[in-house]
Amino acid sequence: MATTERTDGAAVQLDEVAWQFLRSEFAGAIYVDWPIDRRLDAFLRRHSGRAGYRALHDDGTAYNALLDRVMANIAPALREGILPSASPQGKP
Repeated sequence: MATTERTDGAAVQLDEVAWQFLRSEFAGAIYVDWPIDRRLDAFLRRHSGRAGYRALHDDGTAYNALLDRVMANIAPALREGILPSASPQGKP
């Protein structure tokens, strides 16, 4: 049972970091030409002073789990207006 609780806690923490990323400048138009993994890498490096962010960056399994959480939360972030919707050639 402790394993499940630890896993659930880790998932919640990954979701929190994923949402921090989605609310950051790295998810916005400035970095639109960068692949999502490069954006996430830059975000984690920028915040490497925060507890656990450097470990997320350096641990491939944790990094991939975080990337999965980012991808899973893109649609909700679009619905909530956190991310701008993409439109072809900048047209609304």
